[in-house]
Amino acid sequence: MRRLANFASNNRIVVDVLGLIIASIVVHSVYMFWIDPSAIQLLFEAKELGEPPPRALAVILKDPEQEICIILSLWCLWLWVLRYQIFMDEAYLLKDDFLGLQDVTSFNATTLHELRQQVAAHLQAEPHLRLLSPVEAALNTLEAHGPATQFKEAGDLGTASCDMHLEQLDAKLNLNKYILWAIPSLGFLGTVRGIGEALVRADEALAGDITGVASSLGVAFNSTFCALFLSLILMAVSYVFQGREEKLVGDFKQFIATDLIGKLSQLSRARDSTALPPPSYES
Repeated sequence: MRRLANFASNNRIVVDVLGLIIASIVVHSVYMFWIDPSAIQLLFEAKELGEPPPRALAVILKDPEQEICIILSLWCLWLWVLRYQIFMDEAYLLKDDFLGLQDVTSFNATTLHELRQQVAAHLQAEPHLRLLSPVEAALNTLEAHGPATQFKEAGDLGTASCDMHLEQLDAKLNLNKYILWAIPSLGFLGTVRGIGEALVRADEALAGDITGVASSLGVAFNSTFCALFLSLILMAVSYVFQGREEKLVGDFKQFIATDLIGKLSQLSRARDSTALPPPSYES
């Protein structure tokens, strides 16, 4: 899984296009072997009986607009899984005390060097870990004998780096935002197409045959229904993924400010207090 994550991060365009190809093949295969044959059979039986087409799932999904919407929905989910790294949760780092802060008992050049080495080792082994960069930036700001204000500066830098991660992720999700806009638009295009076909067949309805008009209106309503339904699902998934990422970033902010910088600052103050000369008393 880690190799797959590293490959995806290094070949993003290739993996994105691969997701679109896979979604297209899977959905079109389902249409070819199930939806299209079932819809053709149901429409033929309805025409023979002179009745409107039934509200079966195959009939609702039979049109190209619905097929494209489903393909785009699956592709959008694929992109989210890659962008949010769903199967490579970085929260385990915080649970495992990956820096071994419980064993840190002093603040000096050796401590800083060991902490930086541990972060570098994690980044080298798992370069897809994105929220280690703020931790690395905060540690690189500190000096063994720097002023007391350096801890606030390091914490602010780590927090800013976490916020930058969210901004970069938001930029990577532009394609997903376009897909979320495009799916309802495709549904409305199907509505326009269906209404246009129904108007062309208005003379058939006046002659007493409503099958053609009902079928065309079915195209109009089914495409919009499918597109809006998929949009509702995708928007819900989008908010779940976004909330998950924001919580993860918030946990790393707290780790940097409280667990890392807070503890190192406390150890630094303890070291400085013990290094002060004892007070002298004049007789």
